[in-house]
Amino acid sequence: MPTKPIVYIIDDDPGVVFLHEIIIQETKLTDHPESYTDAKKALDAILLNDRTDLKLLIFLDINMPKMNGWEFLNELNLKIKKADIKVVMVTSSLSRIDREKCKNYPIVIDFWEKPISEDQAILLQERYSDWFGTTS
Repeated sequence: MPTKPIVYIIDDDPGVVFLHEIIIQETKLTDHPESYTDAKKALDAILLNDRTDLKLLIFLDINMPKMNGWEFLNELNLKIKKADIKVVMVTSSLSRIDREKCKNYPIVIDFWEKPISEDQAILLQERYSDWFGTTS
């Protein structure tokens, strides 16, 4: 049976992180999401665990200090060689330019406005049921 992915929440707003943790747990994406308010620290953690059996789902904010979502994706694309990663951009940005920019990153599978909803999480699980190790 396929293993469930590890779920990362990367957002500089602790309130949003808390809300997303609850939704992710309630929808059974994972029991224990890993949360980061600093994208660089999240990237460092991923780099330490880059291996072929790693499945990682990342909910990524765009607008963050130090390292923004685009910088994070660029570094991820350059440095991660083995892990199976899917990214959902979760942002307050309604920019069509941001939405279009996501298409340059094959690992980005969706673009959602904050906060995520239970319905979105459930639909994501259904859409990628094989990857999540669940049945439709």
